[in-house]
Amino acid sequence: MQLRKIRIRNFRNFADMTIEPFPTPAVVVGENGVGKSNLLHALRLVLDPDLSDRRRQLQPDDIHDGSAPLAEGTEVSVEVELSDFDTDPDAQSELDGAIVATGPLVARLTYLFRPRKSLGVVLGTAPARKLTPDDYNWTIFGANDPSNAMLSAKRYAALSVLPALRNAEDDLGRADRSPLTRLLRELPPAEDNVDRALAQMQAARDELSRDPNVRAVRRMLRERVKTMAGPQLDLVMSLAFAGRSEDLLRTVRLFVDPFGTRGVERTSTGAANVIYLALLLERLRLRRQAGDGEDTLLAVEEPEAHLHPSLQRHVFAHLLGEPNRLVLTTHSPHIAAVTPISSMVLLAESAGNTRARIVPPGLLTPEQTADLQRYLNVTRAEILFARYVILVEGAAENYLVPALAAAAGFDLDGHGVVVAGVDGTDFAPYAQLLGPNALDRPFVVLTDGDIATSDTAKRDRTKGVIVSAAEPGLWRAQGLLQIQDAEAYEYFADRLQGMAELELPDSGTRLGRDDLVVEASNAGVYVGRHTLEVDIAPLLADEMVTAFNELA
Repeated sequence: MQLRKIRIRNFRNFADMTIEPFPTPAVVVGENGVGKSNLLHALRLVLDPDLSDRRRQLQPDDIHDGSAPLAEGTEVSVEVELSDFDTDPDAQSELDGAIVATGPLVARLTYLFRPRKSLGVVLGTAPARKLTPDDYNWTIFGANDPSNAMLSAKRYAALSVLPALRNAEDDLGRADRSPLTRLLRELPPAEDNVDRALAQMQAARDELSRDPNVRAVRRMLRERVKTMAGPQLDLVMSLAFAGRSEDLLRTVRLFVDPFGTRGVERTSTGAANVIYLALLLERLRLRRQAGDGEDTLLAVEEPEAHLHPSLQRHVFAHLLGEPNRLVLTTHSPHIAAVTPISSMVLLAESAGNTRARIVPPGLLTPEQTADLQRYLNVTRAEILFARYVILVEGAAENYLVPALAAAAGFDLDGHGVVVAGVDGTDFAPYAQLLGPNALDRPFVVLTDGDIATSDTAKRDRTKGVIVSAAEPGLWRAQGLLQIQDAEAYEYFADRLQGMAELELPDSGTRLGRDDLVVEASNAGVYVGRHTLEVDIAPLLADEMVTAFNELA
């Protein structure tokens, strides 16, 4: 089973947000405060069997700022759709009342929080009095009927959230919280081995109970209680050692050396978190293979906590390369760099509301996807967390653009601007990724003019047609306009074809070129005259000579 869609209305950051299709696995990225944790909490409202009913009863600050406040009557809903259970009869039976589509099967579960019907509140009109949380109730229903309560469905299609501020060492050291204990319950030792171990432990316990000091402790405790409470508290106490099979499993501890001397608390926090996550994933794998149902979706907040960058890349490249029901929220470009393009979910704020963007299936060609996956390294992965992006060709621009911005008194980092080099001139995959049909992030392109006089033709990869070799920078701009601005593209294409056929005059500028450069810049594509180094020489000639002499 997998999560295929989520829609959140009027909850915290989200006025009305839909993610469809919801990727599996999913990596949710975005700036601080944009709602990554709130997205997971919204999922918990529907799917987490361990979330208490009290926490499902929302409060005024849970309502989106742009909707009617709780006091005036509002409605919050979180709708999820589940699929991939066509061959699972247990899931079909459990979700029978929630199925909304067949071939393949799709089930819909919705958390709904609204005023009690007895109050007669009509949404959109002012109630007779200000409402309080006690005037609301919540339900989880199947399909499209709010009266079709399905509160138990969350125990089958369950969500388990591993919070960011977890204490893996403490949890591993406590049997009631340790995923090791739960894993051993899923895969318990053979009954004969358990019985034999318990018999040996019983003999050892009997021997210890006869020890003079143990008997002295028992006697002292009896006398102290009798003195304190008198005869009205008539207790007959004894000391013994637990001896059930469950107790035996709870005593198994995890060590990080082959001799059983160093407990998990003796390793690093990062290593403890990796061990903790591995135990959880193994238990979930066994539960999914069991015949009695339960198909848990695991969500992990900020898994990069306490992990060295190279370890982040290795661990999550492995996890995200496997087919699993995993949701991660992260600020780490190291994790983003190894995330498949199809798994990315970008949350971004717009006019006081958070919206979600994914890369729709089929938008990128296999070649573009491979290019992005290959070159979206740690540095370039920062574009997923940026407010604005400047795409440039390579190393020279990567150094010069930030330096020019600083000299002009503009703090790129302070404004969330990232300069990303594509190591070449093929901007099209990045423009598709950041463009309006995918992640929809503000970006501009800075590219060389590369004026050429050769009559030889070449194929324009962004259009798939033969174009002139003259003015390659403007031909690149045309391909990008086709992605970003259809209206500007038509105007640009008509004029560029004729202009590029002109001979290059002595002045070095073809008639009409400057107008096309301005037109491209209006669409966020800035085309130089030659190359950046040549174009910038008249502006910084003295500084460049000084720098060269110092370095030489």
